[in-house]
Amino acid sequence: MSLVVIDPGHGGSDSGAVSGSYREKDFTLQIAQKVRDYLLNHYHVSVMMTRTSDTTISLSKRTDIANQNAADYFCSIHINAGGGTGWESYIYNGTVSSITLKAQDIIHATVMDAIGSKYGVRDRGQKRANFHVVRETRMPAILLENLFIDTSRDLNLLRNNSFIQDLGQAIGLGIAKALNLSKKDAKYYKVIAGSFRNLSNARDREAYLESNKIQSLIVQVEVDGQTYYRVQAGAFQSKQNAEARLAEVKKLTISDVYILYE
Repeated sequence: MSLVVIDPGHGGSDSGAVSGSYREKDFTLQIAQKVRDYLLNHYHVSVMMTRTSDTTISLSKRTDIANQNAADYFCSIHINAGGGTGWESYIYNGTVSSITLKAQDIIHATVMDAIGSKYGVRDRGQKRANFHVVRETRMPAILLENLFIDTSRDLNLLRNNSFIQDLGQAIGLGIAKALNLSKKDAKYYKVIAGSFRNLSNARDREAYLESNKIQSLIVQVEVDGQTYYRVQAGAFQSKQNAEARLAEVKKLTISDVYILYE
């Protein structure tokens, strides 16, 4: 199984770039966690992070983690500063493998497809530099500069949870494409508005939901050799959307509703 190392830049005593009360180290950790979660939830892959909390990690320690664990790919997450705007990616400016070049192409295009037009993010291009983390890693590596913390428009996006979610997922998807990771069977958050041994009771519940404009269906399942009829009032990839439907069903005084992730 492929191993991806995600490196949230800075941390601990090293805040990175700062704008008012906002610190690069906090944004990089948020984005890295979204990348990790997306990869683990959707692909057969192992993911390691150089830090999972606000701790100080040296540059050499970051690359040691990747090298000593024989990672297949290394992705370092950063936030830019200096008054510009937009998103850019970096690989080492020395000799690199064709895999490194191709991975940058794929990840860069995937991220810009996700955030470019939707959020009006400027594409600053695919670049090369002599950064420690892309030079000293012994596997294909990339460093991503995710907007500018000291530009108000970019900072507003970084403060937007939906943007962080979309950005993290896009980076994860780009890595998955670049490494040709095999996808897990899709899972959904299913809102179960009752589970019945008697089919007629399930049909009554289904009809009640439909009369209140909540589409539902009956799913027959076997549990410990017993047949049950579940009334499913929606299936969502987003937990937030499932919780909204759960609340909607509860307003109909249905107390035996719950969310099932499968």
